[in-house]
Amino acid sequence: MKICVWVVTVLLLSACSRFEPHPDWVQAPSQEALAATLSGEALLGRPVQVDELPEVDLFELTPAMKAMAEELASIHHSPHARAQALHRALLGSPMQGGMGIQYSAYVTGTAAEAFMDREVNCLSFTALYVAMARHMGLNARVNDVKLPPNWDLRDDGSVTVFRHVNAKVMVRGRDTLVVDLEMGQYSPAYQQELISDQRAEAQFYNNRAMELLSAGELEPSFLHLRKAVQLDPAASYAWNNLGNLYHRQQLYPEAEAAFLEGLRLEPDNLSLISNLNHLYQRMGEVAKADYFEQRAREYREGNPYYLYALAREALEKGDANGAYEFIQRSLKKEGEEPRFYRLAERIYQSQGHGDKAAAMAERARASEQQMFL
Repeated sequence: MKICVWVVTVLLLSACSRFEPHPDWVQAPSQEALAATLSGEALLGRPVQVDELPEVDLFELTPAMKAMAEELASIHHSPHARAQALHRALLGSPMQGGMGIQYSAYVTGTAAEAFMDREVNCLSFTALYVAMARHMGLNARVNDVKLPPNWDLRDDGSVTVFRHVNAKVMVRGRDTLVVDLEMGQYSPAYQQELISDQRAEAQFYNNRAMELLSAGELEPSFLHLRKAVQLDPAASYAWNNLGNLYHRQQLYPEAEAAFLEGLRLEPDNLSLISNLNHLYQRMGEVAKADYFEQRAREYREGNPYYLYALAREALEKGDANGAYEFIQRSLKKEGEEPRFYRLAERIYQSQGHGDKAAAMAERARASEQQMFL
């Protein structure tokens, strides 16, 4: 792995088309409905008290972490050298003096837990790196990266929107070191922003909540989600997950309030739109369900990544002509995504158009050079 320096973002991927506002009947939930949702009483049989919510220090340093950071700082003096040295020390092979920390998608730990367990996802690694970098005197921040949506058409047509964070270290002037678990897959083209420690902690509690829910631990999951929205009330993803938790328990009024609050915060969130469609179907609210189903369809058909998924599926089924139509529509909407050009290359190859395939390969290489560090 390597650390790369970049100064300015050269492009921003536009993942969806212009979004028309919802009609007036799509209202934000009442304060009473929100209060009932946040109380947890319908779910747990009692209202939750604030002092019941979990409390952890995401960036806490253990003595061993401090000692390692101080040793590295004593050897490496410039901000750039310190940032790189810490990156190597955490992720480098034990054969080369590193800790050999490994990636695990479903383990969200604090900085201290990540250091001890040596298993991280992007959030726990970023917390670990930022905490130790700051102890070394570096100006390190958590950077929230919005990745393009991913559709799985072979399953149920569901869409997955991944959340990703990495670290940024401001070294001098406007120069910024980006520190990511997988530098080869990071791009400054993705929409991103530096976030506060509190917003990063909200993501931590949200992730933990979903892990607990997967393990069947309903009450701890709710308490972690409640903590997430307390720390970051504007986190639409946390409201969405809170709505899903209630929906699973067939507590529809509370689920509706959570989903609508998330939609108020992010009106073009496809996951919330789809969840409201499914919820209103369950509630027998046919007109409302039909509206949100239509909005989800409009979103998909206007999204270049959905068209890309359709093109990929068509090619896998041997329909090169259909794949060509879909990928051309994708490229018209988003002409900077190298994956689109790579798929176009494969489509042309399947059609026997070698020259056009070579041209698409060249466009893909040019786009990759611009998009990826």
